[in-house]
Amino acid sequence: MIGFVVPVKPKNISKDWAYDNLLLERTAKSICAQTDQRFKLMIVYNDFPEINFSHPNILFIHFPFPSVAFDEIEDLDYVLKYYSKEYAEKMMDKGKKIHYGCKMGIEAGCQYLMGIDSDDLISNKLAAFVNDNCGKNGAGWRIKKGFIYKEDSKILIKKYDIQNINGGTHIIRKDLITIPDFTANIFWNYNLFEAHGYTYSRIKDFHQEILSDYPFFGIIYIIHKNNYSNILQLTNARPFKNFIKKIIKGKFLSGEIRKEFNLYKLTTA
Repeated sequence: MIGFVVPVKPKNISKDWAYDNLLLERTAKSICAQTDQRFKLMIVYNDFPEINFSHPNILFIHFPFPSVAFDEIEDLDYVLKYYSKEYAEKMMDKGKKIHYGCKMGIEAGCQYLMGIDSDDLISNKLAAFVNDNCGKNGAGWRIKKGFIYKEDSKILIKKYDIQNINGGTHIIRKDLITIPDFTANIFWNYNLFEAHGYTYSRIKDFHQEILSDYPFFGIIYIIHKNNYSNILQLTNARPFKNFIKKIIKGKFLSGEIRKEFNLYKLTTA
């Protein structure tokens, strides 16, 4: 059985809590629309999510540890090579919640775990593929093929190395996920799922096992006003280049794709 882990950002750092909850609700619906219902969804939070959706496979899990300030991170020399102070704090929070969700997922009987951002969408065929093939692949899978979608657009951008820009692209066997001491603040212990393209090499280098490539388009990376990264600003700053990219790599947002990924227009008050 596969377990999906969705970390929820704290309310006090949210730019728009109501909008973040709309995104989370859509993500939860996307995950729970699996054609194979043999899965668990762990939603890990500080502040209880305000969503109008329930499903028997969802486990709402309160994260029982305090937030970690930048200067409390124990391996700062490593962190400073890749992150700003503010971004490191956010990734630390996300990584700790994903690993805590993995712990709870393993206890619930999950053999494979996948961390998913609280705004992204996955194919409704993913659980069936993993559950049908778990005996044929030891380590797990990485999703290389995905879509980038800017909210309210009619076009998707096909991305054939989406694992390099999105952390929610790896499905990992439970024993390859080290459950750390959550009272320790070592960044390295929590960034397995957030290492993007390096996750594949990390599994190979430290465990001598290979993640297979998921053969289909598996995820939609959503661009919106509340992304942790500045991808929306970058997109808006290069409109002509993005227009050309849409022509070359674009795919019309069909009803079939909407259904497979449960992509619908968000309705705000």
